[in-house]
Amino acid sequence: MWSPTTPEICNDMFPSLLLLACSSRWVALVLRAVTRSCPRPHRRITSLTLRIAELRVDIRVMHSIEYRVSTLWVTIILRDVNDMAPEFVSPDELTVAENTPVNTVVMAVKAVDRDEGRNSYIEYSLEPVPDNRFTLGPVDGLLQIAGPLDRETRANYSLVVTAKDRGAVPNARTLTINLKIADENDNSPIFDPKQYSSSVPENASIGLSVLQVSATDSDEGLNGRVRYSIVAGDKNRDFSIGEDTGVIRVAKNLNYERRNHYLLTVQAEDSGGDVRYDSATVTISIMDINDNPPVFLDSPYLVYVMENMRGLPTSIATVTAFDADNPPYNRVNYLVKDGDKSLFAVNASSGEISLLRALDREEEQHYSLTVVAIDSGE
Repeated sequence: MWSPTTPEICNDMFPSLLLLACSSRWVALVLRAVTRSCPRPHRRITSLTLRIAELRVDIRVMHSIEYRVSTLWVTIILRDVNDMAPEFVSPDELTVAENTPVNTVVMAVKAVDRDEGRNSYIEYSLEPVPDNRFTLGPVDGLLQIAGPLDRETRANYSLVVTAKDRGAVPNARTLTINLKIADENDNSPIFDPKQYSSSVPENASIGLSVLQVSATDSDEGLNGRVRYSIVAGDKNRDFSIGEDTGVIRVAKNLNYERRNHYLLTVQAEDSGGDVRYDSATVTISIMDINDNPPVFLDSPYLVYVMENMRGLPTSIATVTAFDADNPPYNRVNYLVKDGDKSLFAVNASSGEISLLRALDREEEQHYSLTVVAIDSGE
C-alpha cells in the first residue's frame, strides 16, 4: 500500500480538487463540483496538471522494509458545459442623423460568451421594428438602416436585440438600444396663411401693432427657430416687424396724402446652417383722417367793382379753397365771417361772392371781406 504526499497545487485556487488514492499504474481522482471557471477573477483553466512529488512504495522482503520514491504527473482535462450566457459589451444608446442613406451601418452590436467552442458562438436577432427601418446581421451584429429616417415622423426607436449562443441548450440575453434620430434642417418655414391684410389710421402712434404674421418650421432647435423680416414694399421703413414674434408695428409717422397703400413682402427664415425660408404678402391700407384744413389757392383776393351797378345782385368774384383730405373730409363750405353782409354774400358751396346793392365810391372807396372755408369733417 502507498499514499501520496500533498500535491503541489494551490489549495485556495482549486479547493474542490481532492486526490484520494494512487497505484503504480493509475491514479484515482475524485472531483466534486469542478467547473471550468477559475474562482479567481479573469482566470480560466482547460486542464490541470498535478505533480505528485513523492510516492512511497512499501515492499516487504525478508522481514525488512525498503522505501523507494518515484514521481508521477497527472493531467486532468475539463470538459466545457454551456453554463455561461452571452454578455453585451455594446452601448445601449445611439444617435443617428435623419436622412442617413439606406444600408448605412450605424452600429456593430457585440456580445461575448466565456464558454468555448460551439457554446461560445453567438447569433444575433432583432425584434420587429416599426416600418422595418433597421436590420441586424445575425453573425456579424451589424446594425443597418433599412428604410428612410425622418425625425419629424418618428424621433426615437427602441431596438430589442437578442444574443444567443449555439449550445445544445442555448443561453440568450437581450439588450434594448435607445436610438435617437438627430434633426437635420430639411424643412422650410411655412406661412399659413400666405396673405395678410389690415388697415391703420394715418395718425397712428409709433409702435402701434398693426397685425401679426406666423410661420412654423417642423425641425427642432436652431433648425426650427423662425426669424421674420420685411424684404420688400417699404423702402421708407414706415413699418417694422419683430424678428421673433412676427408682429408688424408702425415705425414712422404715416401720411395718407403721401402714401395710402402698402404691399409688403415678409420673409420667414430658419436659423439652420443651410438657411431655408418662405414668404408672405401683407397689404396695409392707410385710413384717411381729417388732418388737413382747407387752403385758399389765391389768397388774398383783389376785386374791382364799378359804382352804381345795376342788375343786382350780381357775381363779382369766386374764391376757391382746396382740402387735401379724401371724401368726405375734403368737401368745403364757405361763409362771410367779417365784412358788410348787407352788401356782399358768398355761395356756401361754390364760393361765388355776389354784390347785393349798388356802391357809391364817394361814400366808401374800399371794402374788406373775410371769407372762411370749412371742411365737412367732424
